[in-house]
Amino acid sequence: MSVMLAALLATGCAGRSPNPAQEATIYDRYMTCEQIRAEVARNYEAQSELVREQVWQEEKNDMIMGLSLAFPPGWFGLDMGVEEDYPDSPQQIEHSALATRNRHLIAMAQKQGGDCWPGKDLWVRS
Repeated sequence: MSVMLAALLATGCAGRSPNPAQEATIYDRYMTCEQIRAEVARNYEAQSELVREQVWQEEKNDMIMGLSLAFPPGWFGLDMGVEEDYPDSPQQIEHSALATRNRHLIAMAQKQGGDCWPGKDLWVRS
């Protein structure tokens, strides 16, 4: 019985720690336009994956809450750091860090000039 209780308490700490990206690195100044564009694309894909992960965690919590009506110790399995629109969830922290990193990279590309990053005039219709 004590082993089962310990397992339930351990699952109450479910979730993961955030691992946010750095806004800038010492190697940024050596990046070419192609490398900047590739990293921005990877960061956008990572942001999409974080959104999918956030939705899955919220759905998992909903399933656990439903099952906990019949088995109340299941409440210990909830991941309380992933509630809807919770700003301190690992996914939200990492998503914000990637957005900040992308803004930094795009600003670097725009400073390089030329065709490195298209300006907003290419996106705006006349």
